[in-house]
Amino acid sequence: MRFLVIDRGGTIELPPPRGQDLFMEARDWVREGMDKGKIELAYAMSGQMSSVMVYNVDSNEELDDILQDYPLSNYAVFEVYPLSDALHSYETAANAFMEKGEMAA
Repeated sequence: MRFLVIDRGGTIELPPPRGQDLFMEARDWVREGMDKGKIELAYAMSGQMSSVMVYNVDSNEELDDILQDYPLSNYAVFEVYPLSDALHSYETAANAFMEKGEMAA
């Protein structure tokens, strides 16, 4: 199951050494998730304290566990969107139009 997760973030007020450590922890955490295949894509949103990641997990519960483990989770505001294969969705939509056309005839 794939999910698009947007972390809208927020204000993080920490002493500079702790802030630096936290963001390096997050970087390493994302890298490890990518190495394990659980994170397929990871991007920072330019000009914002936000990120976008695509997770490939076996269940909603696994995603929840992973997000709870994220080093920045205490500062995160997550938006989670389930993803499906776009080509499959286009085919399904096209077939639905074809069926409606056949019914109208």
